Amino acid sequence: MDEHVATKGILRSLEVAGDAAVERSLIGAINAHNVSLHQAAAGPVMSSGDVAITQGGCGPVMCSGDVTIRQGGCGPSIVHGNLSIEQGGTQSVIAAGEARLGDHAYVGVVLAPKVTVEAGAKVLLSTPQALAFGAGAGVAVALLSRLFRR
Repeated sequence: MDEHVATKGILRSLEVAGDAAVERSLIGAINAHNVSLHQAAAGPVMSSGDVAITQGGCGPVMCSGDVTIRQGGCGPSIVHGNLSIEQGGTQSVIAAGEARLGDHAYVGVVLAPKVTVEAGAKVLLSTPQALAFGAGAGVAVALLSRLFRR
């Protein structure tokens, strides 16, 4: 499989049919099969495979595979597979698989069938809380819109 490695540079965007490994670089947006960020930063990341972030960060992540974050972070994440975070965090997660939050991990909102929160990890809103918040917000918006229509 083709692999593109970007090291020590700044790119507006990176679109690769195969795998993309980014080290010590700044990328505006990435679209590849498997994405690996090591001591790098990127904007939005779209992957048809897995995403691995080590000592780096990125914007929103849309991934068909698994997402692994070690000493890094990202924006909102939509993950078809599993999510694993250690010593890092993300704003919000929607995962079809398991979400595992290891030591010193932080997630604002997590929505997944199975959530494992280990010692030292923090979750602002878990799956039931996020669903309750969404339902409450929906009712509030419906009532307000009905009130303002009069």
